[in-house]
Amino acid sequence: MRLAVLGPPGSDRKTIAGTIAARLGAPAISLADTLQAEIRASTPAALQALRHMNAGELVPDQVLLSMIRNRLTQPDVAAGFVLDGFPNQAVTAVALDAVLFDLGTPINRAIDLLLPDAEVLRRLAGRRTCRDCGGTWHTEFAAPARPDVCDRCGGELSQRHDDSPERITAGLQSYRPAAAVTLNHYDALGKLTSIDATLTPAEITAKALA
Repeated sequence: MRLAVLGPPGSDRKTIAGTIAARLGAPAISLADTLQAEIRASTPAALQALRHMNAGELVPDQVLLSMIRNRLTQPDVAAGFVLDGFPNQAVTAVALDAVLFDLGTPINRAIDLLLPDAEVLRRLAGRRTCRDCGGTWHTEFAAPARPDVCDRCGGELSQRHDDSPERITAGLQSYRPAAAVTLNHYDALGKLTSIDATLTPAEITAKALA
């Protein structure tokens, strides 16, 4: 089976994609991991990507698609694959579908992890990181014994700039319209399955593979 797992920040998408992939005995594939692997291998596509990145530019879709094509021709995808977080605005669903059709490996199902903005804020804005040891905590889900003090080393806990409510809200305002284009594409093809992201990874996996 070949799936794409999509969802907003805070939806635990990477964990869900990994859980589904483990059930299928197939790899979970993200753009970030694919890019890093291509850079380590010094492929022509990676060299193109680095030129754009070093210039502070976005990597063009065609370069990313070339990397994805390379990844999806590896032996470990014979039993299927799970795409983690894409297609997205960087790689459009239509462009990706063209590559997958050419490879004879079209997406069977796109999983949309549903998470309201209020829950995204609750999950992300509560994250705290230790300035000394890098340990991670959460004001609600994994609270330290003393507020803003790391249980592990006694260091000061702080909130990352990207986890501020203002930054999270701005990110969602950018994410939602772009995601809607992708979701509408797969919905029109009859391939979209929406699942409540507040369920456990096991429950989500069962629904995704039902």
